[in-house]
Amino acid sequence: MGHWALLPGWVSATLLLALAALPAALAANSSGRWWGIVNVASSTNLLTDSKSLQLVLEPSLQLLSRKQRRLIRQNPGILHSVSGGLQSAVRECKWQFRNRRWNCPTASGPHLFGKIVNRGCRETAFIFAITSAGVTHSVARSCSEGSIESCTCDYRRRGPGGPDWHWGGCSDNIDFGRLFGREFVDSGEKGRDLRFLMNLHNNEAGRTTVFSEMRQECKCHGMSGSCTVRTCWMRLPTLRAVGDVLRDRFDGASRVLYGNRGSNRASRAELLRLEPEDPAHKPPSPHDLVYFEKSPNFCTYSGRLGTAGTAGRACNSSSPALDGCELLCCGRGHRTRTQRVTERCNCTFHWCCHVSCRNCTHTRVLHECL
Repeated sequence: MGHWALLPGWVSATLLLALAALPAALAANSSGRWWGIVNVASSTNLLTDSKSLQLVLEPSLQLLSRKQRRLIRQNPGILHSVSGGLQSAVRECKWQFRNRRWNCPTASGPHLFGKIVNRGCRETAFIFAITSAGVTHSVARSCSEGSIESCTCDYRRRGPGGPDWHWGGCSDNIDFGRLFGREFVDSGEKGRDLRFLMNLHNNEAGRTTVFSEMRQECKCHGMSGSCTVRTCWMRLPTLRAVGDVLRDRFDGASRVLYGNRGSNRASRAELLRLEPEDPAHKPPSPHDLVYFEKSPNFCTYSGRLGTAGTAGRACNSSSPALDGCELLCCGRGHRTRTQRVTERCNCTFHWCCHVSCRNCTHTRVLHECL
């Protein structure tokens, strides 16, 4: 209560209402509700006390569970990291699927990814994996940057690492990022059904991918750059590298169902596991994405399924791949139009310090799905 006592009475009352009042409808189905805080990082509707502990008036924080709000209060500075990681994950999702029928559309409000997450399909699997990875990645990086009070660089690697190098520097704190991500993201999942197991598995697959893509970086020391000895540390991959891996796993995702050990003595916890729908396939590994429901074709608009269709989407008339007009337009055909575009060109740098450019106009040919 010490932090709350610093605030005027009306503010404390408002904060208590904002943090404690969670609508029953949200509590009943909280899977992915935390995505609604995507814009908190840019919000000005925040209060900060003398110890930099953020006390939140942002309405979207009501979408968080009690445990998630407690984790934010216990880790000052982490709210912006979580929100920023989610924003990065959304951008990465849109990039990875920019040329496909489903292009990761998003909307404002609590239902960030729309109705597609109500289905247990591949697209839902990727969404859960990339958002979980985004939080882990952002939190781990924020620790090493000193943006979160409760964590720092990972200093556990110390001493000789090899004959000509040793551990040092500031390693990104992937262990804290994974632990916090598991506690924060997974706490939004409720139940014991197949969807619950799928979401938890894909959340962990996202975090595992960030961890497995960590790389060692080194700096040379020695006379005249001779690199007599090197100091090395562990560095996070780019989120683009993580997205590339997860997109490949999306293409090779495993269709699963409930496992059954066939034993009456097996505990409930033991029975809660995923097995491949095809018995000839191997069980999914912690790195794999899993799903249990076929995806819509995403060709036409459907309010029930929440699909926008591909009408009006730009396509590549000369490509046989997924971005080609034949596949992207679902066989409906496409229209071609021309557009005059004026851009800056032939830029010249003048000392000092001015850049002059000409305006060049050219015609661009655009192809759009019918």
